Amino acid sequence: METKGFGQLGVPFLADIPGLGPVLFRQDALVYLSYLAAPVIWFLIARTRWGLNLRATGENPEAVRSGGLSPLGLRWSGVALGGFIAGLGGGYLSLAALHAWTSAITGGCGWIAVALVIFAFWRPGRAVFGAYLFGGVIAFQMHLQAAGTTVPSSLLSMLPYLLTLLALLYASSRGKGRSAPASLGVNLEPEA
Repeated sequence: METKGFGQLGVPFLADIPGLGPVLFRQDALVYLSYLAAPVIWFLIARTRWGLNLRATGENPEAVRSGGLSPLGLRWSGVALGGFIAGLGGGYLSLAALHAWTSAITGGCGWIAVALVIFAFWRPGRAVFGAYLFGGVIAFQMHLQAAGTTVPSSLLSMLPYLLTLLALLYASSRGKGRSAPASLGVNLEPEA
């Protein structure tokens, strides 16, 4: 099903900067929203009481419970926020990137998001950098295919996944970054 979706909005004067202007300032509204969303979400998680409690729940849910808070409720609120952000990503795919809705619209790229978190060592700034890097590689391979390059399309389609594997190799070779939250994957008992 095809939809009109979002069109590109050029930022006056900034869109005319050679090199960076077309890349950063001739985008659709959801890309501009992503420029704002990353620092706002970082602030929410790193500098608010709710975010600090959520992070503490990831490290030691029993300490949070002993402070009179609900670790399960905090986890669910984090899941809801993450679901909202994932919904924005899905909206971007159908309303801005493709201007259509099809089944399997992500094309199997969901695991790249998980690899991105590992690559970023749970640091929001690195996650933003990695997300734009992976997105740029996906756009680059699509532009190469559209330009009619002699490289087989199957090899070009492989580029984002190859970059993901290289990023995971880099992350595993570093090994001494910020580790995953201590209680990641630990089931919580409901409060009595």
